[in-house]
Amino acid sequence: MFKPMASIFTNHQIAGHYRAIDRAKKCIVPFHFEIKGQEYPAPKKETNWLRRLSGTHSEKYAIVELTPTKVILWSPEQRNLGEMLLADIKLIQIGAIRWHASAALDPRRAFRATIFVVTDAGNYYFANPDMEVLPAIFKFAHEHQIPVEDPLHLIPLLKVGWHAAAKTLHETYAQLAAHTGYPDSKV
Repeated sequence: MFKPMASIFTNHQIAGHYRAIDRAKKCIVPFHFEIKGQEYPAPKKETNWLRRLSGTHSEKYAIVELTPTKVILWSPEQRNLGEMLLADIKLIQIGAIRWHASAALDPRRAFRATIFVVTDAGNYYFANPDMEVLPAIFKFAHEHQIPVEDPLHLIPLLKVGWHAAAKTLHETYAQLAAHTGYPDSKV
């Protein structure tokens, strides 16, 4: 969809951690998102009582944090992988890719949200398992005057909520994706 270019993220860690940013320029990389203190998807409740008491979690994820001034990438170990100013973002494209093609599965689990961040120095491709992140990103971008493309017209569909919109998207995805470059088959 977009041609990867040089990185705009300022690298704060060793070269091994820089690979996460490099991978995000070449392919869609799964990341959790944190917008205004809300994590997408919401963290699962910790089942280990010792970890609950200590405030730590068994499952850790890489996170894209959107702040009022910049975008920060965090490793699962909470290391700062890189930062970029919001002013450097030219465009955000939101979309969805089919994760499971079977209609027998719950349609809410059949898609992953895609977030493509376009800058002059590079383009970054992120995926998120929670489709509710798309309206949050749309609202965040609107508040910070960042243009948003929605080629699959998901925002009007998601206004009724992901649970209600999932079945409609599952049935109409092939038509929506036909002229956008999004793959119709599962990834």
